[in-house]
Amino acid sequence: MNSKTNREIIGIIAIIVGILIIIYPLLVGYLVGIFLVAYGILELINRGME
Repeated sequence: MNSKTNREIIGIIAIIVGILIIIYPLLVGYLVGIFLVAYGILELINRGME
């Protein structure tokens, strides 16, 4: 995955998480945790391909 694709994926995830937080404010902790885990996995995969 190149840097542009990675940024697009993170941007799309951020928009979806933002909308869900507006609708369900109590899910903030869970959504942030899931987002951080997904971001960490993407970074590890990205570093492995370099």
